[in-house]
Amino acid sequence: MGEIINVDLPSQSARVQHGGEGPPLLLLHSEANTSAWSEFHDQLAADFEVFAPIHPGFGGEETPNWLVDVTDLSFHYKDLLGSLGLDRPLVVGTSLGAWMAADLAIHCSSLVKGLVLFGPIGLRPTEPLPDLFIMQMPEVFSYLANSLDGSQVDPMTGDAELATAVWTDLATQARLMWKRGYDPRLPLRAHHADCPVMVAVGDQDRLTPLSYAERYAELFDASLTSVGGAGHLVPLDQPVAAAALVNSFYSTLEK
Repeated sequence: MGEIINVDLPSQSARVQHGGEGPPLLLLHSEANTSAWSEFHDQLAADFEVFAPIHPGFGGEETPNWLVDVTDLSFHYKDLLGSLGLDRPLVVGTSLGAWMAADLAIHCSSLVKGLVLFGPIGLRPTEPLPDLFIMQMPEVFSYLANSLDGSQVDPMTGDAELATAVWTDLATQARLMWKRGYDPRLPLRAHHADCPVMVAVGDQDRLTPLSYAERYAELFDASLTSVGGAGHLVPLDQPVAAAALVNSFYSTLEK
């Protein structure tokens, strides 16, 4: 597990998990209590110096009054890059974190070397997506990852502490997405992300269809790849394969 760095920012203090050696990499986690250091972090830290902040309002962090939409977090992380002195890191994000990464690149593409977006969201769907906010917790898990055990958060027999942590994360996510689960400005602004981008999706993704990822890749002029045996949260289901994709993508940036 990496060390914890506390970084004071104009918005609020950021708790950043840090580990590994190599080129700098900013890792933006997904929803539903997935912020903790994991096997995916370890895999990345074998080749990169990983900086993995915990989003405001997630992982036990305070939900600030200034947090209204994803762009607020983008500028929070712009400040973090400056405070850490990171020189054009590779930015990797999953699901909600991938939306943050994309938005960061739209506003500040000169600060990043490239993006890897696992199961990105934030684009207006052509057909309604499953509404996680009206589901029971075990069902939420089934839409996110094959490796998540829904019985652990069953309201009758599960782990109450874990269920509370997941719901707290979802409450902050709802704050970001309640009005709409997408940014209507995204298609008009995607071309401002002037850096190489890869979109990667699980071939068993139940939350967003392949056509959704294809539209995302087209908007960001990105390559698109599918990961076998993975649901929506690819790095959770297939951490080794996901890290290998990050390494492969980074090697193309160095040529």
